[in-house]
Amino acid sequence: MKSFGLLKKVSPILFFFFLHNALGQTMYHPNESLRNTIRKDLWQGLKLKTPKKHRFLSSLVFNSNECFKLFEKAARQRGWESYELPTVATFYLIILEEVIAGESYPEAEIKTIYQQVRADYTNQKIDVNESSAALQKKYDPLIVKAVWVGTIFELAKKNSPEIQETAKTMLEEFKGFHKSAAAIDKTNIEKDKPTGSKPKMVSPGPSTMPNKKNDDYVVSDIILRTATKYGLNGVYVDNEVHVLYRNGELFTNPSKPLYSFNISKSKREKPKKWRTWKKKDNVLYVYDPRKHKTYDWKKWFKVRFGTEGFKLSGKFNTIDGFGGATVINASTVVFDEQGRFAWKTIKGGNTAWKPVFSKSSSSGTYKIDGHTIIFTYNNGVEESFFFGLYPKDDLHFIIGTSHFVPLKQ
Repeated sequence: MKSFGLLKKVSPILFFFFLHNALGQTMYHPNESLRNTIRKDLWQGLKLKTPKKHRFLSSLVFNSNECFKLFEKAARQRGWESYELPTVATFYLIILEEVIAGESYPEAEIKTIYQQVRADYTNQKIDVNESSAALQKKYDPLIVKAVWVGTIFELAKKNSPEIQETAKTMLEEFKGFHKSAAAIDKTNIEKDKPTGSKPKMVSPGPSTMPNKKNDDYVVSDIILRTATKYGLNGVYVDNEVHVLYRNGELFTNPSKPLYSFNISKSKREKPKKWRTWKKKDNVLYVYDPRKHKTYDWKKWFKVRFGTEGFKLSGKFNTIDGFGGATVINASTVVFDEQGRFAWKTIKGGNTAWKPVFSKSSSSGTYKIDGHTIIFTYNNGVEESFFFGLYPKDDLHFIIGTSHFVPLKQ
């Protein structure tokens, strides 16, 4: 059988070393007879979910204990203790997340997730009182299902929305498996946070907000700078937001909340948005590795954040269309101090537009927390974006990458 993507060349989740001398976690010792029973029972159900064209190749893995041998071989090659519980849990979670994302995780993110999983198992003493047989019944299925998901996704040439949806469902089920899994999810990893709860932005200030995918990405400052650019219609002025990380990296114009967006993916797909910075006196020296050139920024302003309970009030307009999962090309929005919002989604018209807060699917409630704004629409859809206030007043602000000003009556 041709080696399959997410596990071939040893799965990407195994690219970092397990520190053998730091063992001491709960583990189990597989019983082969019990293992055969677990695998056969699982494969009977998984076979029904396997596309017919992939069943023969899949059976080569799941009609024997080959799936466990794949896992064990990968663990041995990287120094892992195969049946230590954090090893199995991390293996399962990363395979699911890679299938959902359609790409392999970089080593730094994998290491961060593993460390969080290991810490959860240690601190919460997860399953420490279970017998070896009980643990095997609980964790052997995770190995089988992880290998199955990875196998089918690779056989589908990494183009299967159905298996990606299955992976999402399995991930949600695992969050119910034990409460720490909610904090292990790649979109919800944060050091020193309670597990099983929705992540919460910390106030005050951006300097306390790490990106949960990598603890190195702690924000030092967020600044606003006016840049002169040249386009087809001549010279124009653009207001740019720059996130200065403590590790010396700089990211331009964030759209999503700083704690959630995928830094590694952003660097691969949008390298132009990433540079490095140094500060001397009040001048920022920004180096662009693509152009091998350093720029000195003498005029810039700090972007303010919304304190707890902060509310916007009034009608606002942006010259660039603001888009999301619910609102497309909306340019006008109204906020009130009760925490409600409404978008004007129809282009044109007059400024006498009266917002409807209660029924429209383009309105609902909002919450500002630090540098994040969360919209909850009346139809139940929720969207989160980067948020920042201009230096001087609360009437000029940024949502995503769009800059809003008071609507002229």
